[in-house]
Amino acid sequence: MMLCTSFDLVTRLRRELGDGVELVRHSRVTDALESLTTCLPLALLLEPTDARGTGALPLMAAARRRDPEMPVIAIVRRATGWSAATVALLEAQPTAVSVEEDHDLTSVVRALAARLTQAALVARIWPQVEDDVPEALRPLVRVALARATGPLSVEAVADALGLHRKTLWSQCRRHGVGSVQAMMTWCRLLAASHALQTSSRPIDVIAEDLAFASPTAMRNSIRRHLGTTASALRGQKGERLACNGFRRWLRGAPPPHVTMSDVA
Repeated sequence: MMLCTSFDLVTRLRRELGDGVELVRHSRVTDALESLTTCLPLALLLEPTDARGTGALPLMAAARRRDPEMPVIAIVRRATGWSAATVALLEAQPTAVSVEEDHDLTSVVRALAARLTQAALVARIWPQVEDDVPEALRPLVRVALARATGPLSVEAVADALGLHRKTLWSQCRRHGVGSVQAMMTWCRLLAASHALQTSSRPIDVIAEDLAFASPTAMRNSIRRHLGTTASALRGQKGERLACNGFRRWLRGAPPPHVTMSDVA
């Protein structure tokens, strides 16, 4: 979704993004807020004010209430200077800032591409494991899955959920999970299995994309928790093996020593 008064910028963005991404433009905050009630966009592109001079912050707040992980790209017009609305929008910590007179829209395209990757991961993995995750921990797992394609920390997940990190640790212990960090490790393994099964990129590149300390670190984590290799996860059953391992871990079972033939 895009709150923008410039048709030229919309045209440029559509050219940059191609036909694979639908771009919905609104010129008024009220219209965009109404649209949010029926459709949750993958990302939000905002000018500081709409065509009537209404500030965009309520739209940003409404979108992030529905999806704390939503990328918000602030579109700033260099010629208008640093208005109060512009400063307020930037202080609200958007994901990225694109200066409208600068014709390089790389930050916008990168943020949208990252969001598409996150959405595909959650849509694929979450239905396979949802019923096995304790209800109180489901928000944690969904946020950790959405963030598992990049650097992941307890503090960042806690902030996204609006909780203190100690609260997350307490919730995990109450439901038999040793630590938040262990849960996030499993979410990263699920992300790795998804990437290995659905992408032909080299294993070392996938490890880098997923912000593992090194390709060896990813391989060792897969071997330690799943009892198999990164290469084995490239098969059609790799994702299922990782989901089964996650379920066993949630039940308190020790890491299995398995091969792909164990997942029928």
